[in-house]
Amino acid sequence: MKPAPNKPLVANINCKIKKMSKASKLIKRLDKVLKSHASFGDNPDDFIEQIMSELDGDFTELIRKSKPEHWAEIYVERDRARIKQVILNHMMSKGSG
Repeated sequence: MKPAPNKPLVANINCKIKKMSKASKLIKRLDKVLKSHASFGDNPDDFIEQIMSELDGDFTELIRKSKPEHWAEIYVERDRARIKQVILNHMMSKGSG
């Protein structure tokens, strides 16, 4: 749709931008750190301490600005990860059998 002649396009400056919660930022950062690794080899547990230290600042900020809804968001994300793990393990067992 073209603007009417002599009428400039104007952005709606009244729209609100929702800020990401501290929990969302931590989860996003965790996903980014995990994606930075092409593989975790035969023992992914060996990477836990390293990744935890990379997220230390984000975690400290979450604790500092702690709200119940942040923890609820983290619980939901944890449950999603657990469901994903079970489903992927099930797929792997079917595929390799």
